[in-house]
Amino acid sequence: MIGLCTLIGLFGVGIVIQSHVQIGGEAASLPYHCRVLFQGDSITDMNRGRTADPNHVLGHSYAFIVASKAVSTYPNRKVEFMNRGVSGNTVKDLDARWQSDTLDLKPDILSILIGVNDLGFGVPAADYESQYDRLLARTIAALPSVKLVLCEPFGLPTGGLKDGWDKRRADLAERQAIVLRLAEKYHATFVPLQSVFDDACRRAPADTWIWDGVHPTYAGQHLVADAWVSAVNRDLGEPLLTPSRNSAIDPQVNFERDSYDWLHRHADVLDAQKTMKPDVVMIGDSITNFWGGEPKASIRNGPNAWKSTFAGVSVLNMGYGWDRTQNVLWRLEHGEFVGLHPKSVVVNIGTNNLVGDETARTNTPEETVTGIEAIVRILRDRSPETRIFVMAVFPRGFEKGNELDQRITKLNGILKSRLAGSPRVVVLDIGFELREPDGSVSPQTFSDGTHPTEKGYLIWGEALRRAGAIP
Repeated sequence: MIGLCTLIGLFGVGIVIQSHVQIGGEAASLPYHCRVLFQGDSITDMNRGRTADPNHVLGHSYAFIVASKAVSTYPNRKVEFMNRGVSGNTVKDLDARWQSDTLDLKPDILSILIGVNDLGFGVPAADYESQYDRLLARTIAALPSVKLVLCEPFGLPTGGLKDGWDKRRADLAERQAIVLRLAEKYHATFVPLQSVFDDACRRAPADTWIWDGVHPTYAGQHLVADAWVSAVNRDLGEPLLTPSRNSAIDPQVNFERDSYDWLHRHADVLDAQKTMKPDVVMIGDSITNFWGGEPKASIRNGPNAWKSTFAGVSVLNMGYGWDRTQNVLWRLEHGEFVGLHPKSVVVNIGTNNLVGDETARTNTPEETVTGIEAIVRILRDRSPETRIFVMAVFPRGFEKGNELDQRITKLNGILKSRLAGSPRVVVLDIGFELREPDGSVSPQTFSDGTHPTEKGYLIWGEALRRAGAIP
């Protein structure tokens, strides 16, 4: 029987090489400051360096491709990638070095691709499963919060494996089923790879992807990387639909149709920061956007308050209508606040996170604070000498004690607690000044219950001056 890849190899001359998924496609959307460890055999090893040389430490496998795309796309997430694959390893070999090469490294995400050597060395399928099972149980016992990613072993009828491929394919399928069972047992992400290579063979000969039946070519490694990213991102969940994933820290373009072009404003801000050396940078949503300054907004609710607050001070306004924390994170990861070293940054964000719609789910106060913390972390990393003034979220709604305002109060309490003691960070709560004596909100201070009037902006401006945010 001629296999699919063999058949295509005979008639595949002139076929344009392309992956079943987009080459150079999406990056792994991984949590901030997490550690990702790749474990396995030579397919993972791929001549990785045994020194700290960053150009060689990850080798030339899918691990390098995943890491390079993720870090270049999300450089501020500070994700650390490690490769500890060792050529020739079986599951038993992994177990022998597991303490020092895995458990002691304390990964947050552990990816394992193992099995072709067990098959090649004649390890019975039952032994392969029991050894692998014990290894995973040992891992969970030592690292109970680790996220496991189990990759399916794979192969193609190329090189010395063309002969006897039907028998090997059947034995390989048995081990692939074992990995799937273990992934289900340990609630791990399962990365299917055999179907990826079979599908690739519909477009180019088998040796385009795997040269010796086992080891992927550079094109094949890219297939593995794309499949890994796709499976991991899918398992993390779509933030709009999956409440267990915090969408407040997932960088996103703003999708609301508003009174302005969001991406056009982003371009204006990038242009402005090339020529300005601002003393103060304002970062926030429409409350900041509508105050005044440059780049100009289509709506200006507080021009006189702006003038009196910032007279003689260079200010860059990075306020955008409808923004949530995830939108600010996207902007920061796409060039905003790069090369700037103002004396002060004023951050006023979070109120829109508490209001969901068809484009973004409602965040909890805790999730929103985590998003604000992520913003502060980026600002502090880029300009350590700048003082950061984080505004407690302003009151919202004319009805005293309304449900949204209660959540804002909770958010502000968490915000003050978590940022207390952070170097060069001040949480500024002016809610008492913005409210009436009975705790309600007046139309004289907030035009619509959300956006300040001239009076409201004057109160904010005076508070910034008292706090030392205005040079």
